[in-house]
Amino acid sequence: MQDKEKRKSNFKFLLEISGKEKIKLYTSAIFSVLSTVLSMVPYIIVYYIVLELFKPSIDFERIKNLAFITCIFVIIRVILFLSSGVFSHIAAFTILYELRMKAVKHMAKLNMGFFTTNTTGNIKKAINEDIEKLENFIAHQIPDLSAAAVAPIIFLIFLFTLNWKLAFILLIPIVLGFLLQTFWILSAKQNMIDYHNLLSKLNSTIIQYINGMNIMKAFNLTSETFEKYKNTNKEYADYWCELSKKQAPSYAIFSVLIDSGLLFIIPIGGLMYLNGSVNVSVYILFILMSKNFLSSFKNLLEFGMTFTMLLEGAGKVRDILDREEQSSGDKLLDKDIKGEIEYKNIKFKYDKEEVIKDISFKIKPKTTVALVGPSGSGKTTLGQLLGRFWDVDDGSITIDGVDIRDISFESLMNNTSFVFQDVFMLQDSIFENIRMGSDSSKEDIENAAKKAQIHDFIMSLPEKYDTLLGENGIKLSGGEKQRISIARAILKNTPIVVLDEVTSYSDIENESKIQIALRELLKNKTGIIIAHRLYTIKNSDNIIVLNEGKIQEMGTHDQLMNKEGLYKHLWNMYDYDLVKDEEEV
Repeated sequence: MQDKEKRKSNFKFLLEISGKEKIKLYTSAIFSVLSTVLSMVPYIIVYYIVLELFKPSIDFERIKNLAFITCIFVIIRVILFLSSGVFSHIAAFTILYELRMKAVKHMAKLNMGFFTTNTTGNIKKAINEDIEKLENFIAHQIPDLSAAAVAPIIFLIFLFTLNWKLAFILLIPIVLGFLLQTFWILSAKQNMIDYHNLLSKLNSTIIQYINGMNIMKAFNLTSETFEKYKNTNKEYADYWCELSKKQAPSYAIFSVLIDSGLLFIIPIGGLMYLNGSVNVSVYILFILMSKNFLSSFKNLLEFGMTFTMLLEGAGKVRDILDREEQSSGDKLLDKDIKGEIEYKNIKFKYDKEEVIKDISFKIKPKTTVALVGPSGSGKTTLGQLLGRFWDVDDGSITIDGVDIRDISFESLMNNTSFVFQDVFMLQDSIFENIRMGSDSSKEDIENAAKKAQIHDFIMSLPEKYDTLLGENGIKLSGGEKQRISIARAILKNTPIVVLDEVTSYSDIENESKIQIALRELLKNKTGIIIAHRLYTIKNSDNIIVLNEGKIQEMGTHDQLMNKEGLYKHLWNMYDYDLVKDEEEV
């Protein structure tokens, strides 16, 4: 019952998204029906020509006129057919564009839990393959389905007016085919679920293999020796081979039944002709139209074969759009924001794993707080909670006394900057990678790059700021990416800055430049620094030491070093005396 309701819901979803281009789709459907109906005209004219040929005195002029009329109707049918395709394809690609934009926009409003519970392959398949399949439904199957549903009825009514007995005989293969098709769809439901799961698994494995190409090469793992990819690919191929073996007999029977109109019409119609209950022209017309009539029904029944797969794919897209968005507040932060941040009795868990356990602390305006501690202690999570990448389970986070859940997303993001450990680069120019969609001038961008200590490197490149990054451009080191990321944050110039392990991937030379860039970025800002290298946060106004989701100790570097606590233990694990004071933030 639950599966049935889900299928109804998926079908309703298909109708809703198709309804956005209603006029074009209605026009396409009407033209498709008219085009299919007109395909019957040549057969009807053949009927009248045969009648004319069996007259004692043949009117060749009438036959010539009938042939001319046939040509006119064929031309009109072609025009209607092409027009139907134009309207349906324009509607389809418009809907696909809007649906992809809506899905991606919606995902941007989901918390990070969505991306941890759904693999990249699952998301990519839904946004790309599953939405692309909707193009076939909208551009082809809606007009075809309209024609397949309406035209056969018109054909059947016409045939019943000629001879109801022969028309009734044509229904025999239709009924048998429909019963077989119903059984097929019911038995294939689980197959379609397995298909989508396997395709998502295959996509995820391919993406994993490509993203880890450097490791694959280092360990000499090819597509043949990378067991996960090899096994998944074989599993997918075996699935289709097995499914084909199972369905081949029933599909063959189905095809024979639908195309078997002549097997019924020729012998039965022949007997009726010999008995004088049907004339030769009607007999010939039924022979000619049986194939055309049954083909329309075949399109209708074959639609059911692919519809289960389509509904399952549509469900994947609908699952994304039905995912509840994070609620956005309506309050705006003051233009003269102070930047005071307070975490009040924060509790947070990933699924069932509690990672933040009743944490409270305050960050004064224009001061820098460092979050340190062992891996898994909750440092990064606390930083991400400020940007509402996740929402707290209990407690609150405030900026200037306003709960961030009451602040609009736009206002919150306009007043906070994040520099992450893993830097994302657009496949675009360095200029666009720094600008990131803002309307900043070239002068502003160059000034930000200078403060981020990356301008000289950019100017050493042949194309300078127009240099392309990504697959078709140059490759940057981790430190160079970090400085571009810092340039973005400097250009954004927000009163609050969160830095997450920004020196983790840098060498000594790059780290020195990054430290200079960070000092520039944090001037007159409220800063949160998440750090593993403790010497980089030695001069922070306050250092919060986390362990297993709780605050273990808090204070300045000197205060913490005077205690025999976790901070001193972590500090003593490294020979930080070799680090010069001028390299510290």
